[in-house]
Amino acid sequence: MKRTAVALLFGALLSTIASADRVITDDGRIITPKKAREEGEGYRLTFESGEILLQSKDGIKAIEIEGDMSDYVPKDENERKKLEDGYVRYRGKWYSKKAYETQLKKEHEESKERTDKIAHHSEWRNAWTLETKHFIFKTNTSEEWLEYYAGLLEAYYSLMDRQIGIKPTLSYKRKKMKVNIYKSHEEFIEVSNEAGAGVGMSTLGYFWSYDDTLNFFHNYSEPEQATWVGLHECTHLLTFLIDQQYQPQIWLNEAVADYFGSAKVEIDKRGKFKIEPGMLQTDRVLTVQKAIEEGNDTKLEKLFRISRDNFDGFQYAHAWSFVYFLNNFKKGKYAKGFARFFRELYTSFKGIEYQQVAAANTTGVGFKASPAEIRSHLLKRIGVKDVEQLETDWKTFIKEIPIDGPDALLKRGLRSVRMFEFAKALPDLEAAIEGGITDARAYAARGMARAFGGSSSQGLEDLKKAVELDPLNATYRYQLSQLICGRTSSAFTAGSFRIQGGGDEEADIDNPEAKTQAGLARELDPENEQFRRWYLRFK
Repeated sequence: MKRTAVALLFGALLSTIASADRVITDDGRIITPKKAREEGEGYRLTFESGEILLQSKDGIKAIEIEGDMSDYVPKDENERKKLEDGYVRYRGKWYSKKAYETQLKKEHEESKERTDKIAHHSEWRNAWTLETKHFIFKTNTSEEWLEYYAGLLEAYYSLMDRQIGIKPTLSYKRKKMKVNIYKSHEEFIEVSNEAGAGVGMSTLGYFWSYDDTLNFFHNYSEPEQATWVGLHECTHLLTFLIDQQYQPQIWLNEAVADYFGSAKVEIDKRGKFKIEPGMLQTDRVLTVQKAIEEGNDTKLEKLFRISRDNFDGFQYAHAWSFVYFLNNFKKGKYAKGFARFFRELYTSFKGIEYQQVAAANTTGVGFKASPAEIRSHLLKRIGVKDVEQLETDWKTFIKEIPIDGPDALLKRGLRSVRMFEFAKALPDLEAAIEGGITDARAYAARGMARAFGGSSSQGLEDLKKAVELDPLNATYRYQLSQLICGRTSSAFTAGSFRIQGGGDEEADIDNPEAKTQAGLARELDPENEQFRRWYLRFK
């Protein structure tokens, strides 16, 4: 961030603090409108850029009235007397004018110090770092998220070590793997490609053995996604540590990462992580169920032989569902055999015939097992000779999984939007909404899908609905502002548009409604530099 930009940001924040009330949300956000007052069943929040009317108090933990008491209604005679004597209610306490000014000065200094620190570390080159037992973490999100991901992946390392045994070679035993967690998808793509990773816009994360790094971004609007991506890619990192020369087969490698990465994560009062892998993915179940119903499901023999080039999202769902089946069918009938098979495959088991291949990203020789050899050893370890019966059991098991249709459709639709498969996402999102889903994410995602499908007016209405359902969401207001200006792009990234097309990119914009939404987005998330830059484009 340039010095002038930092100065502008500091000025905006300090001026806001000096005259603002404070709204604390249930998820820990602190919003500082100029004024927050009860109205009806909810609150009216007044910002520099406009007003937001909350229809209910849901999601609001506390409202703190600060220095401007001009329209404050005293609750009792004691408060009335304090107002008459010139006292000010601030942060839940009453201050004399002098004490109030002293308190404000102190908080302004503390705020500036904190803002200086955030601005410095928000640049990737100055990101926070933390070294743990097995990893070196780097992130420009926050110190809190740094600690979260460090605890998460260290706990996951221990879990997977118990599951499959992580015994690195001598050179990697002494080495700590790097984990890079970016504050936005846009920055993740930009920095990764500057390093030569060659990732596409639909990539959410990756492990790269070339430089021994695990890379993903934190999704502020959907943190669970970042947790899943982090665990999924960490699975690839850990299997790599077992043997750097082994070249895995695509369906098995991705299915196992997805199975273990789909985990329930809990943190106890002592800060200890509990990770339970193998959670059900309803959107993937829905994909396979639909494929079975329509008769175009992937057959097991095809899955065993599938190449990397032909392994797409549709096959991904089948591969995950097969591994999920193996671990859950008849109370885990095949689970121990599958776990043994997987360990042996990655640890040069003498009962498996390996082929020599060129080593990936390293010098020397690598090795792999052929699809036929993997098939043979898997069937041996799970004790199955009749493959047709195995496939019947797999498909029947998946067909009989009860799922909540609209919720599953929403999840699959959101996943498709993240993968830029907007045409594929639209029917799912429409069916989810028609099925009763009232989640703001559904309308925001459908708005994106409609806008990129050429229906800007419908997309605009959906974004307005998303803002109505989640009025304190800065991202939705930012996206709405851009849609009002007719700016859509195939480079939509999690939580933001990258401006593309629509004329002169540097020209000022003259649209009052779009400016209002841009301004509210900036005030709801004042530390988001992208929102601030967009707002400054308006006359």
